[in-house]
Order: sequence, then structure tokens, then C-alpha cells
Amino acid sequence: MATLSKEAKNDIAIILIPGSFTPPEFYTKVSRQLITNDFEHVCQCQLLSACSKNDQKTPPAKLEDDALYIREVVSAYLSQGKDVVLIMNSYGGLPGTEAIKDLPTRSSLAAEMVNDVRKSAVVGMIYLSSFLPFPGDSLRGMMGDSLFEPLKSGTPGGYMDLPEESGPGIFSDWIAEGKEDEVKYWFTRMVTHSSDSFDGKVTHDLWKEGAFDGKLMYIVGENDMVVPADLADRMIEMSRKTVGMNKLEVKRIQKGGHCMHVTRPDVVAGAIESLLSDLVSAS
Repeated sequence: MATLSKEAKNDIAIILIPGSFTPPEFYTKVSRQLITNDFEHVCQCQLLSACSKNDQKTPPAKLEDDALYIREVVSAYLSQGKDVVLIMNSYGGLPGTEAIKDLPTRSSLAAEMVNDVRKSAVVGMIYLSSFLPFPGDSLRGMMGDSLFEPLKSGTPGGYMDLPEESGPGIFSDWIAEGKEDEVKYWFTRMVTHSSDSFDGKVTHDLWKEGAFDGKLMYIVGENDMVVPADLADRMIEMSRKTVGMNKLEVKRIQKGGHCMHVTRPDVVAGAIESLLSDLVSAS
């Protein structure tokens, strides 16, 4: 496996996009590990659709608002000459996919210099227990009857709360390990989420030929109760039918749950470095 120099790491921005109901701090463990490994530009992105009760806005943010904000963050790093890798958990895969529409992409870390500035690009997309959307997909549409109430019906024009009994499903890997106290603590850190964002439809076709030249990876949690492995496998199969078997790399975490960035941060940080190493090899 090729290794990244400290100088090369300085040319990369890693953007961590959370899932619904979760604040940026869910990525803090991953962020700290990456920074320890000399990645200086790590951004724990805030979803506008996810906020505490005290920070709720009227009207609540929609998927399009999340995508626009993520795009602004990505574009800011690109303007600084940084190549960008996005890591998206759960719902975050929808606005994350939408955000890079028409942005430059590249299949290696070898960048041209234009007026002494790197010609930067989005070079990687990692879907972490996430949804792989096609044009016209929304979260409610993709989950269908598997989305439990009250999230299935939602609160049009309002915010949703997660029922307390959903905690063990979100952190199923910790439950299997007997870490109920950790589950209770992290569940209390979760926030409210815009109902309308679950109806927002993606327009970007990431899977059509030539739409994305970078590296694609999907991380499957075999013990995920929110995006179960069989659902992940169906999405992966659909995606590979359009981009090819080798275009989307798949990593399977045997005991992984839905929030591996909290429960298994070393796995997530390692996957990011693995993807970047592959990009070095392609340079």
C-alpha cells in the first residue's frame, strides 16, 4: 500500500458529513485520529437539517439546503487548492451526492498547477452505512415501509424526534458488546431533524458514465439495523451495474453497526487512509 507524505496530506481536505439527527461531534473520534496522523484539514460538517430544539429554524432546512451548504464547504477547500474526500453517513449520502454536482473530479492525487495554485478536485467519496441515491431518490422513498413511525409519516414543515427505543438499533454493535451506558450517552447527544429533508430528491446522477472520476467506497456494517446489510448490498449492486464492478470498492465490517464513526472510529479512519493510498498509487 502506498503511503502519503506529510506534504501530500496537507493538500487534502477530508469532509465528514453526519447522518440525520446527529451533530458534527459524532465524527470527533475520527477527526482526532486523522489529525494525529498528520491530516491538517479535517472538517466535521454541520447538517442544516439537524439541530437542537433551541436552534430550530422556521421553515426547517430541506435536503437542498444541506446540499448547498456542503457544496459551499467543498468549494472553499477547492479554491484553496485542496483535493477533497467526502465521508457520508446514512442520510448524509443524499445531500453529499447532490453537493458535488458539476464540481471537478479526479482519479488520482496528481494535480496540475495553474498560476502556482493546484488545480484541485473531489477525489473520493466514502459512503458509511449510507444511502446510494440515484436521481429522483429521497430518504423516505428509498426506505419505504422499513422506515418506522413517526419518521415514516413525518411532521411536514416541522422537526422530528427519535423515539428512545431506537437507540439500541442505531448502536447495535455496542448493544451486542454489552455497552449500554455508551449507547445511552451517545443517544442523548442526538438532536432533532427536519421532516421535509427526508422528502428531498437527489438530482445528481453520480453513476452515469463520466460523472465522477474519483474513488468510490462503501462501508457495510454487517450488524447495521438502520441500513441492513441486505439493503446495502442491493444499493451496491444497482450502482455497480452502472459504474462497473471495480468502480465501487466495498469494505465489510463484520460486527459493525450504523454509527461506526462513533463505535469504531479506527475502522473509519483506516478506510479513509486506504482510499487515499489507492489514489497515490494511481498518481
